[in-house]
Amino acid sequence: MKKHLYIGIIIAIVACYYTFKGVSFHDLGEALASMHLMPLIPALIFYILFYYIRVVRWRYLISSIKDVPNNRLVSPMMIGFMANMLPARVGELIRAYLLGKRENIPFPSSFATIVVERLFDLLFIIGMFGSLIFFRPDLMSNHGPLGDPEVINKMKMFGWGSLIVVILLIIFSYLLIHKQNVVFSWIEFFCRPFPEILKTKILKFSHSFTDGLMVLKDFKTTCVISLLSGLLWIVSLLGYYPFYFAFDIEYLPFSSLIVVFVLICLFITIFPTPAFIGSFQAACMVGLHNLFGVPEAVAASFGIVTWAFSMIVTFIGGTYYLFKDNISIMDLRPKLSEPDLESTKQGS
Repeated sequence: MKKHLYIGIIIAIVACYYTFKGVSFHDLGEALASMHLMPLIPALIFYILFYYIRVVRWRYLISSIKDVPNNRLVSPMMIGFMANMLPARVGELIRAYLLGKRENIPFPSSFATIVVERLFDLLFIIGMFGSLIFFRPDLMSNHGPLGDPEVINKMKMFGWGSLIVVILLIIFSYLLIHKQNVVFSWIEFFCRPFPEILKTKILKFSHSFTDGLMVLKDFKTTCVISLLSGLLWIVSLLGYYPFYFAFDIEYLPFSSLIVVFVLICLFITIFPTPAFIGSFQAACMVGLHNLFGVPEAVAASFGIVTWAFSMIVTFIGGTYYLFKDNISIMDLRPKLSEPDLESTKQGS
């Protein structure tokens, strides 16, 4: 954890330097002072709707293991997303652990639902990027904002890399669901050199993890999850649009927001800084200023405000449920070192 923290801090410092090196404090202060506050109201509505859809989708993802009411999923969801401000996206582990502890679900099964969730997320982010190619090819032309070959190559690398990851995850999930005997025979083969106790734990983890993937066998449920995922990312994208009006850059085409949104997803994935500091703002600077010509101070202000707004909403929600459920982050730390052992014991 400490190693990830130090690396994340270094990346955050470099990213912040890149973002703000050409921005004067005076111009930044003026851009922030001129921001309109009314657009924050619809932005807040979209953010709340974003988390609500996530909760509903998670309920469907868990349905093959246990039917859990929406209200019992809000707490682990919000605490987990707040904990994602820590390095290495540890919030995903915390979310899986809290769900397992609350609903008596083995940790591997709970974690598998989050893996499937991220698989759907990645598919729709790739879809957003692909939509630019089909519906706005002018953006990729030599005279368009994405006409820079270096920018196009980097975005294509991200698209192809993400697609490869998605394909590998789909193949892996398919094998675990439909060819369990084959997969477990492979696992047993590779675990032969290990001690019997460790081999047993790995096999238990694999079986529980597979249980969390079984929702994909139900075609109807998978379709519902797909629809919810599409709606989720449309709402997430729309959540950024009010900030265009807050900073008077609504003259930009809506397609520019898709570019900025994809860049944010790209930067915070490749450069996972603590709480996405630096990487988030750098993505906004590249998207708004470098590609679409928005003044540096306005692009920097957009990155600061949109980041702060999302972090504050998430922090308030996570903190509320920490106190409501009387959960201490310090209590979670030792659990994260061996979550599979503890939760597998729960479910066995």
